[in-house]
Amino acid sequence: MNATPARRLLVAAARVLLVAGLVVSCAPPPPGGLENLETLARRAAERRERRWSAFEASAALRLDGRATGRLPAVSVHLRVASPDRVRLQLRWLLGLLADVAVRGDTLTAWMPGERLGVIVPALADTLGVRDPARFLARALTATWVAPHEAWRQGVLDSAGAVLAWDERDEHWTLRVGRDGRPREVGVTRADHSVSARYAAWRGAGDAAWPARVELADAAGWVKVRFDLEDLHASKRPRPHWFAVVLPDDARRLELDDLKRILSSRGGLR
Repeated sequence: MNATPARRLLVAAARVLLVAGLVVSCAPPPPGGLENLETLARRAAERRERRWSAFEASAALRLDGRATGRLPAVSVHLRVASPDRVRLQLRWLLGLLADVAVRGDTLTAWMPGERLGVIVPALADTLGVRDPARFLARALTATWVAPHEAWRQGVLDSAGAVLAWDERDEHWTLRVGRDGRPREVGVTRADHSVSARYAAWRGAGDAAWPARVELADAAGWVKVRFDLEDLHASKRPRPHWFAVVLPDDARRLELDDLKRILSSRGGLR
């Protein structure tokens, strides 16, 4: 049956609209697109930095990767104070699994079930990130602010913008969504690369905060996923928040010892 003139007209009109839509979607962004997005992203990041300069939170943490294998999720009580203090208390059904503090470039961990303590005084050399605690604190609050020059040379696409810049011996990349929120950030230093990806957010507008943060190294040594909830801002961090003290009878290991144990066991399971 032949189409009626009216039907042919509708089909033709639909095709014209489809082509027009494709042309518009492929057209270059309007003038000021990157500038507007930079303003939006910078304002939101600075607001998160002010609001979450010190906070406590509950989270579910999942570990995966060659170092540990895939482990069951554990609950975490998290404390963060900008710019460079983080503490994680990991718990499971039998109580405290591990108490970890990262201050500046030093990691201290206490595992009471094994009477085991680990101290890593030069964490930057292991992770390849110049300021490990600062990186982790920023990753958990998504307070990344790219330099203005990176925005000037940024690439705008349908998902948002891709930025790249260098800071001393580090190369940074940042993907920002159309809403101004970070989608993924990565840093490469020498042969080490670490990334943070934001799979989910909670809240609206500038008040939004990352609800799921996924950290990983390019070598696949470890992958960490935080599902954050119940964030409570604090006007000032308390001194005991970041004090992890190893008992005198603790068996103390350095990072190389821990890596050797993990390698011999094929990952903790």
